Amino acid sequence: MIAAAERYVIRSQNANQIYWEQGVYPAWTRLSAFRSIPGQKQGAGVEPHYHDNDELWLFLSGQGEVWLDGQSHPITPGTAIYTPMGAVHRFQMFTDFDNVAIVTPLERQQRPVHLRVEEAGPPQRTVPGFVIPGAANTGPFDPGPRCPLREFRAVELAPGQSVVTGVLDTNENWIVLEGALHLQVEQLEVELGPHDLALLRAGAQRHLSTPSGVRLVLAREVAHV
Repeated sequence: MIAAAERYVIRSQNANQIYWEQGVYPAWTRLSAFRSIPGQKQGAGVEPHYHDNDELWLFLSGQGEVWLDGQSHPITPGTAIYTPMGAVHRFQMFTDFDNVAIVTPLERQQRPVHLRVEEAGPPQRTVPGFVIPGAANTGPFDPGPRCPLREFRAVELAPGQSVVTGVLDTNENWIVLEGALHLQVEQLEVELGPHDLALLRAGAQRHLSTPSGVRLVLAREVAHV
């Protein structure tokens, strides 16, 4: 299921499996993929590499370690990681885990792969990356000069709870992890289930509610200048 209008795009689980494909999300968002990746196993990790775009990770559960530009940081539930274009990074997980991934559109040579220094050569850096520890990732953060998000965290709504906003001041994106979400945006009303995605444009009116409780991830973008 895909629903799209001037101020929103809704993608169902089956339509939201992209990662490197370009031009699928609307031009008004700085995201080109936003995916939930549950059920990953202990020992999973990635080799040192960099990208021709920015990448963000939110670890919802598990314990591990990330290396970002030569510095080590612990991964705990709630940890958010920003790896800008050209930042060499890798991670290793010590337990089973769930996470959520975001990437921005490809730039430079637009290579949709892990770029290894020994094969692709040294990267041309952009800005430093950063790690927000899980215990500290409870609201907006300073995105710096390049990061596309100002908030990236898990949110839970209790049964019967609702969130009402008049007009969004920036793009706001939600992905459902567990439960069911009732979304009203502009003239659309829709029920979202696990792994369904809502991209909401600045200026949209929206109302979130849940009859039985829901767990989601919020990715709120930096306002365009």
